[in-house]
Amino acid sequence: MKIASCPARILALLSIVVTLSPANAQGVAQTIFHGGRILTMAGDKPAYVEALAVKDGKIIFAGARDQALTLKGDNTRVVDLAGKALLPAFIDAHGHYINSLLVANQAKLYAPPSGAGKDVPSIIAELKKFALDRNIRKGELIMGYGYDDSVMPNGRLLNRDDLDAAFPDNPVRIEHVSMHGAVMNSLALQKYGISAETETPPGGVIVRKPGTKEPWGLIMETAFLPVMEQSEPMTAQQEIEWSRAGQMLYAEAGITTAHEGATHLPQFQTIMRASAAGANIIDIVAYPFILDADKVIAELPLGEWGKYKNRFKVGGIKITLDGSPQGRTAFFTTPYLKGGPGGEENWIGEPTFPQDLANKMVKKVYDLNVPLIAHTNGDAAIDSFLKAYEHARNGDFSRPWNVTTIHTQFMRKDHIPKFVEYKIRPSFYTLHTFYFAETHIANRGTAQASYISPMRDSIDAGLRPTNHTDFVVAPLDQMTMLWSAVNRVSRAGAEVGPGQRVTPFEGLKTMTEWAAEHYGEADRKGTLEVGKLADLVILDKDPIQVDPMTIKDIRVVETIKEGVTIYPASADWIKPLSPPAKDQKATYSWSTHICDMAGVNTAAHKEWTLTVLNEEKINVASPPTIKFSHGKLSVFGGINRLTGSYALVRNTVTMGNLASTKMAGPPKLMELEDNFARALRAVDAFQVSGNKLTLSTDGKVVAVFRTLR
Repeated sequence: MKIASCPARILALLSIVVTLSPANAQGVAQTIFHGGRILTMAGDKPAYVEALAVKDGKIIFAGARDQALTLKGDNTRVVDLAGKALLPAFIDAHGHYINSLLVANQAKLYAPPSGAGKDVPSIIAELKKFALDRNIRKGELIMGYGYDDSVMPNGRLLNRDDLDAAFPDNPVRIEHVSMHGAVMNSLALQKYGISAETETPPGGVIVRKPGTKEPWGLIMETAFLPVMEQSEPMTAQQEIEWSRAGQMLYAEAGITTAHEGATHLPQFQTIMRASAAGANIIDIVAYPFILDADKVIAELPLGEWGKYKNRFKVGGIKITLDGSPQGRTAFFTTPYLKGGPGGEENWIGEPTFPQDLANKMVKKVYDLNVPLIAHTNGDAAIDSFLKAYEHARNGDFSRPWNVTTIHTQFMRKDHIPKFVEYKIRPSFYTLHTFYFAETHIANRGTAQASYISPMRDSIDAGLRPTNHTDFVVAPLDQMTMLWSAVNRVSRAGAEVGPGQRVTPFEGLKTMTEWAAEHYGEADRKGTLEVGKLADLVILDKDPIQVDPMTIKDIRVVETIKEGVTIYPASADWIKPLSPPAKDQKATYSWSTHICDMAGVNTAAHKEWTLTVLNEEKINVASPPTIKFSHGKLSVFGGINRLTGSYALVRNTVTMGNLASTKMAGPPKLMELEDNFARALRAVDAFQVSGNKLTLSTDGKVVAVFRTLR
C-alpha cells in the first residue's frame, strides 16, 4: 500500500509509531533505565516515560519499558531505578565556576541546611574532620568557606581564640560567606602580616579583641585585600587537579553544565589550559567581563565563541550595572531605609557604569552579535539596562539577540511587559527569599522585599526565566534553590511574597529546559528526548510528588554526563592527568572576588587635590582637583572645569570622554591642565590609602592626590 493512499487517521498513527519505535533507534543501547519516575521535562505539564535508552552519550529512546528492552544487547547495562526519579541534569544558570577551584580544597562551613556550620562548636568539628580527612600536616594552611556570622546563635561569633585552641600548629583562614573577608587564627594573621599595629584602612573592618588592639575576629573589605594579594599561585598540575575537584562539586549537586559569570583574562587562560589538558568532566560556559572582552577575543576569535572544545565554550559577554542589595550597593530609584554602607543619607546606591558608558558597552556587545548577560539587582539598574538595550537596538528589534539579566531581584511589575516585548530573559535568585529576606526587609521595606525575584508574574506573562545560586555566594544546592522558588520561606520562617510562588514543575523548568535555552543549547540539553545528550540526574525522590516543604531534603543519588557516571566519582577520571609539558611553572595567582563598589565607598564624595603628576610635584597656587560621585567626574584643571563619566570596577577605572569649558589662561597653567587631562584619559587603575589617592596607567603611577578628609 502506498503512503499517499493512507487515510489521515492512519497516517497520524503511523507517525506516532515511527517516532517512538525502537526500530528507529541507532542499534543496541549501552544503558537502559527503568523502574522509576522518569520525568522528561518536555512540554507544558509533567510527562513521564517508563524507560530511557542511551548510546554513545545520547538518548536513543524514551518510552515504554517493553519497547526499550528490545534494544538490550549482551553488554547493555540495565538499571532498575527502584522508584527513584530520573531527570535531565541540572544546568547552572549563573555562578562563578572559577571560584570552585579554590573552595574544592576548603572545608564547607555554610549554615544549615546547606552545611554544618550552625554554631562555633559545629564549625570547629567540621574543620577538624576536614583536616583529618585531607591528612593536613603540621604547619600547613587550613581553609574553610561559607562562614555566616549573621546566623550564629546568641551572637556568639567565631574568633581567633577558638581557632587557636583547636589548631595551635596550623594557620587557619575561614572565608566569610560574602567572600569579602575572613576569620583567622594567630598563625594565619602572622602569615599575612596583620597585628595589633595594623591600622584599619578606610572601607575596611578589623574586629579587635575587647579592651585591646589585637585582631580577634572578622577582617573585611579593604582590610582583607592584603590577604588576597598573598594567595599562592597555582602550578600547572594544580590547575588540572583543582579544576576536576571543583567540577566534582557541581556533579555532586546534579549539575553537568557550569557557568563562569564574570571571566577576566587570567581566569579565561586558566580554564583554557585545563580544558586543553582534558580536565573537564562537565561543560563549562564562560562570559568574559566587558573590560576583558577585547583581550579574550585576541586569544579566542569571535568565530570560535559558542562552540564547545574540550567541554568549554565562551557563551557571551558580562556587564555589571550595580552592586548587591544586602551590601547596600545595588542601585535603586528610592533610598535605602538604613542609609548607605558608609553612613550616607538618602542613599540609593550607585551604578557601576554611568548611563553613557552603559549604553556604549551594551551597544558594543550587540554589534559583536554575541549573547549578553547583565548584572542588575536594584530597580534603577534594571531601568538603566533597559535604556541601554533600547539605545543599542535603535528602534530595530527584528534581529534575535540572546540577552539575560542576572539576579533581576528588584524587578518592578512595570518592567515585565518590557522584558516580554524585548524577549529579554530574567535569571532570578530566589535563594534570597531564604538567606537574606530579613536583611532586604530592613533595607527596602516589606512590600519591595516581598516582590524580589517575581517568578510567578514573569512566567504568567510568558517569560521563561532561569534560577541560579550565584555560587559561591550561595551554596551549590539545587534542591534548596528549587525549594526556595516553590515555598518562598525565609530563614526565620516567614513567608516572603507567597504570591510569587511557582509549582515544582515550573521551578524545575528554570533549572533544565529554560536554562538550556539561555545557553542556546535547547536542541541538545534540558529535556529527555531522543537525540539529546544523556546528561542525567537521579534523585532519591521526585520533586513533583513530595510535600513541597520537603523538596530541600531530596538527595542527588547519581549524576551522569553523556552516559557516563561522574558522581559518585568513577575511577576513569580520578587518576592524575599530566599537565602540558611546556607549562610547569606557577600559572595564575588567585584573588577572591571583592565588592565591585568598595573603591567607590572609600574614594567618592571627597575633593582630591593633585600633588604629583607624572613624577613631578605640583607647586601652583590653585592646583588641579578632582571629585567623583554617582558616576560623574568633576575636575578643576587650574583654569577650566572638566566634566565626564567614570566607572570603578574591582579597582579598575573606565573613563568616559572629558568635556572642558575651554577657557584660556597663563601658558604654564594651560600646559599643566592639558597634561593633567591627558593623564586622566589614560588612567586604568586606582588605589586609596587613607587620605592619599593614586591613579595609574599600565601599572605606573601617573597622578597622586591628597584630601583633607
